[in-house]
Amino acid sequence: MAAKYKYENLTWPEINEAVEKGLIPILPVGTTEQHGPHLPVKMDSWSARSIAHETAKRRPDRLLVMPPIHYGYTTHVMDFPGSITVHHETFIRYVVDVLKSIAYHGFKKIIMVNGHGSNMPPLELAARRVILETDAIVSWGSWWQFTLADEEFMKTWRDGPMPGGSAHAGESETSLALYLDESIVKMDEATNDQTWTNKQESKFNWVDLYAAGPVSVSNWSSTYMEKGIAGWAAEGTKEKGEMLFEEAVTRICEWADEFHAREFPPRVDHHTRKPTTDIPG
Repeated sequence: MAAKYKYENLTWPEINEAVEKGLIPILPVGTTEQHGPHLPVKMDSWSARSIAHETAKRRPDRLLVMPPIHYGYTTHVMDFPGSITVHHETFIRYVVDVLKSIAYHGFKKIIMVNGHGSNMPPLELAARRVILETDAIVSWGSWWQFTLADEEFMKTWRDGPMPGGSAHAGESETSLALYLDESIVKMDEATNDQTWTNKQESKFNWVDLYAAGPVSVSNWSSTYMEKGIAGWAAEGTKEKGEMLFEEAVTRICEWADEFHAREFPPRVDHHTRKPTTDIPG
């Protein structure tokens, strides 16, 4: 069992063993969408899958990587060819069913690693539903969010401006793609493109993978991105990609240890009279 960190490679008796060992399934979730003229449409599922697989490979005593979810909520990107979207309600229900299936087999803690920004609201709802509707606890984060656990790390790799340099298909995603497989990255097409939103220089509404303004306006991507790039893609390097990859894997390993050890307090119903109907929603 120690060398078997991929859920899909296990037999059903080995799944039972994994449950008994207290392994934590780690579910990569991405989407298939355009990433400018220089990156492949698989970028978001590719990044989540690669990071989740490496994390589980390094911690087979703690983690069990799941087959990835390749499609997500990408409706706002459909003006760019190649993008594949799933209706947000369908996506939430699909993710909930996957997570509930994992919980049904006895896994009580689950980690989701996300690779697509617009998956974040539906994944939050999916995780909450599973926590409230099963006896499992689901934690989740986008791979770049895990790198924020060390406040000093951002200073070690980033050259583009903040905000905006590392948004969609920008410095960080381009760097990660170069590290994962530079042969499919077209750096001659990578440009430093600031979005229309960030050009407004508003203190309320601006976007970057690593932070965002206090006000959100989620418009069609084609209204604020000319070529599908939102950031300083030309600043991407393989060396930065390796740094980002290693930091994400390291921090997810740390979270897995903390999550595994954490004892969650039980639910407490404070009604003096027991409710006679189901909880709404």
